[in-house]
Amino acid sequence: MKGLAVFPLLLICTPILGSNDEFFLKERGDQVVVNAFAKAKQHRGLFLDALEGRGSENSKYNYYGAYLKFTEGETVEYLWLGDVQKYKDFYIGVIISNPRLLEDTKSGETIGFQASDIYDWQLTEKKSGQSLGAFLICSTSEDEYIKSNGFTCEL
Repeated sequence: MKGLAVFPLLLICTPILGSNDEFFLKERGDQVVVNAFAKAKQHRGLFLDALEGRGSENSKYNYYGAYLKFTEGETVEYLWLGDVQKYKDFYIGVIISNPRLLEDTKSGETIGFQASDIYDWQLTEKKSGQSLGAFLICSTSEDEYIKSNGFTCEL
């Protein structure tokens, strides 16, 4: 490659809207990321069940977010989607992260995806305002940030 070595990186970003999004570059296979994604997958049924009940009187949540992997060539970036909902036999959501590495993927786009595409997820309870899931945020953030932003990191 003419003297240029490209190291594939993945982008980890927080689900905060705006131009001040924090993001972290991690090497592929970073064990903290791998473990967070494994925990999210282990508990993904809770998220999918909540999506089934979205909009019903019995729904306990008012926010539904999913963290998906996007690829353009060798570039990989993980982005948060908000307003996630079930649609027919798949799911849809709106990209709320600002892509930093991808050129063709834009914030505000509505994306369709399968349950198996979800790397992390987040639900916010209506009554308490506490957020469930967000395993990557829980694994990479300081305790003060987690507490002040209402994340419940243990299920």
